[in-house]
Order: sequence, then C-alpha cells, then structure tokens
Amino acid sequence: MMLDPYPLSLAVPHGALHGDLLLPDKARGIALFVAAGGTEKQAAHGHAAELLHHHGFGTLAIDLLIESERHFADAESHLPQLAERLLAVIHQLHRRMEIEEIPTLPLGLIAAHEATPLVVRVAAQRDQDIGVLVCHGGLVDLAGLQYLKVLQAPLLLFADSDDEVAARNLQRAKQYLPGVVEMERLPAATDAAMIVATEHTARWFDRHLGR
Repeated sequence: MMLDPYPLSLAVPHGALHGDLLLPDKARGIALFVAAGGTEKQAAHGHAAELLHHHGFGTLAIDLLIESERHFADAESHLPQLAERLLAVIHQLHRRMEIEEIPTLPLGLIAAHEATPLVVRVAAQRDQDIGVLVCHGGLVDLAGLQYLKVLQAPLLLFADSDDEVAARNLQRAKQYLPGVVEMERLPAATDAAMIVATEHTARWFDRHLGR
C-alpha cells in the first residue's frame, strides 16, 4: 500500500525531531509510534504499521531524542523532558487538524520498554486526546502514581515470555488504573511474537479507537 507522507518536524535544543505521518484513504485514526533513543524494533514497527494501514489507521513514528542525546545514560528515562516533547508532537498534530491540513482523527500511542511509562504519563495528561495505548514491556508504574490513577485510555501491555518483571509490574499497577487494562504474554519465538503483537495491536485499535 503506497501512502503519501505528511512530514512533521519539531525543533528541540541543538536539533529537531522528524517523522512522516502516513494516512490511508478514509483513515479512522492515527497510531503514534513513540521511541526514546532508538529503542523501538524497526522490523516489528514496519510490520505493525503495514497491518494498521490495512485496518484504516494512519501511522507516525518519531524518536523523541536527537542523535547527540542518545549518548547520555539517563536520556531515555528523563520523563519530564520526553513528555514535554511528546505533548508538543500531539499539539502539532491537533494544530494541523484544526487548519484542515490533515483529517481530524482520534490518536493512539504505541511504545516499548523505556517509552512505556512515558506514553502512560502523557495519555493521563491528555485523556481527551489519546484514545488507546499499546505497550511492549517496560515498567508502567514509573509513569507515577498520580498519572496511573487518572489514566482513562484502554491499555494493552505485551510481556515477552521471559519478562516476569513487566508482567508483575502491571499486576501491581492494575489496582490503581481505573480504565480497561489487559496483558498479553507473547510466544518465545521471535517471529511468532511479532505476529501475535501486531495482530493484537490492530484488534485493540479496532476495538477502542476505530468505532
């Protein structure tokens, strides 16, 4: 499926963040793939984006760190700075919707590992704007208890077959989460895990964002 890109650029100190929004015809929503420091798995992202396009969802992948910042050990966990940048990206998308440069569509966030608490925090802050969350691994409770308690977006967390830390962390956090929360354990085989994750991600978006 060939899609025309809508370039997005956000100025940050000492550089800029870049991404391309890809929209299928009659799109039903936008999936924003969030990375911090290049942690997202490119193959998995590409497969998930393609499936989401076939389900009628646009996609935007953006790394919230510029190249020079990735050398700092704590850059991926600097939640206040990363949250500010992600909020700015969301604001720019909404601004483009307001001026009718792109269609007005609901947004969902997809993240993995270190970016998981980031998207939980941002979704809690912008509960009117973020309709769904999908996370792969990561520690949900690092978002902060005050954000967990107000998160409304339905959250799907994938845990790798050997990732007991993420699974136990979500179980502890669930008592504070008022919205819909589900966890899916992934198969041990990498290819099978990617297929399960992408198919369940598309279904989660269909269920909660594409109605």
